[in-house]
Amino acid sequence: MERDSEGREPKTRSGFRDKLTIALHVMRVFIGGLAISSYFGSVLLTIRVPHSLWHFVPMLVFAFMIILSMLRKDDTKVSVVTGCLLPFVVGGCVAGLFFMRSRDWAPVAAGALCAMFFWVHSMSTKRPYLFLSVGSLLAGLLSLQFPWPNEQRLLLALVGVGLTWTLQGTWIILRYLQGHRPTEPVEQEKWPNESFDRGLLRFIHWIFGTIGHVQIFSPELEHRIRTRYQSEIGQLMDLGFSYQFSDGQTFSLFRLALLLPAIPVFGLWLKGRPMSVHGGTKLLIAYPILFCGNKTTYAEVGDSGVNFNTAFQGGTILVSKCYEDDSARGPMIVKYAKKATISEAWAEHQKRIEAMEAEGKRVDRQSSFQAYAEISDKVTAPW
Repeated sequence: MERDSEGREPKTRSGFRDKLTIALHVMRVFIGGLAISSYFGSVLLTIRVPHSLWHFVPMLVFAFMIILSMLRKDDTKVSVVTGCLLPFVVGGCVAGLFFMRSRDWAPVAAGALCAMFFWVHSMSTKRPYLFLSVGSLLAGLLSLQFPWPNEQRLLLALVGVGLTWTLQGTWIILRYLQGHRPTEPVEQEKWPNESFDRGLLRFIHWIFGTIGHVQIFSPELEHRIRTRYQSEIGQLMDLGFSYQFSDGQTFSLFRLALLLPAIPVFGLWLKGRPMSVHGGTKLLIAYPILFCGNKTTYAEVGDSGVNFNTAFQGGTILVSKCYEDDSARGPMIVKYAKKATISEAWAEHQKRIEAMEAEGKRVDRQSSFQAYAEISDKVTAPW
């Protein structure tokens, strides 16, 4: 994880190893860009000049860059992975384009995809690296000027992306030589009093960004939701629940360029989770929400099972799930999760409500969409 710390005086370091660590920290963007341009450049030269030995030169540079990236101290390798090896994540993102490399638009698509990735990364880390986005897009467009097969144009576009990354790194090095000190080489952040679940939840919120709630009114999407979860909805209605509304949880489509958010989204799509594009820039994932007859509990239906959420005055929220979930939750969240039928989980949930009311707690019986959205945000919020 990398963080800016401008205005903070870096610690005094002495010794060859410490100086090398600082140098590699300054050069991390340059190293990453040179590595990716060297790799794809070597592949391109192998195709263009198959009998020449020159294609070994970029591979030697690539190997040297990897060795440099491994010379960091053990407690700083997290930033090496996110800083120096980030171009390989981008390379993985565009690897699928090779299956469509015969298309004329493949090189431009690669440049545009990398541009989007770099823009999202720049916004997420608060670093003004927008030159990367512009340069990547130009690399894809300029590759079309070469009368080569599309596969070679695609490789050339990726070489251009790497060179753009290298130029950005060169600018950072020049700024350093002019006296603009970089952030202190990032040590692995220690959370001595925090569980793994807490760190994981924070990481999930970091990669997905702000999660919004939109009440769904579309008849077509509503029909898809009811059809997908017809069995669960029927069981809940037999227990005295009524269909209240459908919740659309939204996050920016640009986050998919970070790769990690795309993995669970793809899994939900395979499972048939109703989803759509909202407002042109957000992905909406739909959930049916039911409310019990005595106005104490929301039931949220998902692919893993049903969640029962009851809010109490004072901020406590009782959560019961009919599937196993060992993850920890923040303060004021009382969670029970074990494999059970919907009716069994609901019966246990009612008993816990009665026990908490016997302790003097009073149920907050609001039944609006806004009330549900606030409960959902509190249950899933990082702490």
